Amino acid sequence: MISNSGAGAPPIPGTRMNVPQLADAFRFVHQEDTRLAAEKLRIAFQRENGCVLAVDFFHRNLPLNKMRSDLEATFPACYRLEEYDLQISRPVAQVLVAAGRIEESQLTLHPTRTWEKISDDDQPHIPVHSLMKYGRKALSDIFVGTPSDLKRAATDSSNVLVGARDGIGSVAKGVGKGLKHATIGCLSFYGDITDALERLPALYDPYTDADKFKRPQVVDFGSGAKAAGQAVWHGFRDGVAGLINKPRVGYERNGILGGAAGAVVAIPNMIVKPIAGTLATITWLSRGVYAEGQKLTKGRENYQDKRLSAINEHRRSSSGSSVDSDDQSPVGRASYESGLTIELCQAILDAFDKHQHERKKKKKHRSRSKETTVLQYLVQGERRSHSSTGH
Repeated sequence: MISNSGAGAPPIPGTRMNVPQLADAFRFVHQEDTRLAAEKLRIAFQRENGCVLAVDFFHRNLPLNKMRSDLEATFPACYRLEEYDLQISRPVAQVLVAAGRIEESQLTLHPTRTWEKISDDDQPHIPVHSLMKYGRKALSDIFVGTPSDLKRAATDSSNVLVGARDGIGSVAKGVGKGLKHATIGCLSFYGDITDALERLPALYDPYTDADKFKRPQVVDFGSGAKAAGQAVWHGFRDGVAGLINKPRVGYERNGILGGAAGAVVAIPNMIVKPIAGTLATITWLSRGVYAEGQKLTKGRENYQDKRLSAINEHRRSSSGSSVDSDDQSPVGRASYESGLTIELCQAILDAFDKHQHERKKKKKHRSRSKETTVLQYLVQGERRSHSSTGH
């Protein structure tokens, strides 16, 4: 940057630097044009606030939607209630458990970001990146780690049988880790391809926002299988229904020309979206299998330290609570367990009850809509049969 701005000499590699080059660099920085360029650079540095810009950039790229707690947003979300489609903070979870609204077993850990690409992180990636990353790990495990472990087993074991056993174990371990990383790399590459296919309509479809739906969160095999089914359903539904919806949305936004544009983009969508949804089933199933494996291997140990009961015991033993422990009402117990005020606990419980009521109301409305659709279909079929009989 300094050399490009004219405020310094071109960089000299240390291994190839000699006396004449160093002397030329010193003469260059003493030139008048170089001094003026350096002065401009100094003024520019003084005018900008690097710390503020860095912090602002950091906050702009935070996944706030995954961090923000439902019901009460003071603390970040760290638990998830799948049954109620809620992500909640630890104090909110303590309030709900202590008040008897939910059981602690209903809580699952809510990761803000999962760093392994095979588990969905909702970010576009260069497809080859994951394949190269995990392919390099696989090659390292097989051709670097395995010979190193074999050498260590041969030198550390004085007994031939023990050395042979350790050597076989080292080979099995190295090959197993290599196959694991190779599998993750291939599945990650496939997942990047299917994610790119799902985003492809955004390149040519100006009304693609009308088809957006909430991206599923995969936490185990069941949620992965559900996401796979939804991918197929959304793909075929949007592809076929787009023949009607796209012209309608285009007409509503931009008139006759918008309707014509919607009809044009609906044609490739009818092919692209069902194909992308069908191919994505393998992606979501693999993410479900991976999440289930992570849950079985790591979740059990991690959850033991993050149980609300364990946290509450540590909190009560390390610091006293200002809330009266003799208050056995649901709100009183919630306030004692969480350390929040009674008023705030009551507001959290009211918000949860309202959310639960609205979910039940929407569920009833959906079931009634389905019943109405079925009845209309049956009535129309009966009318058609009567009309054909009359003729």
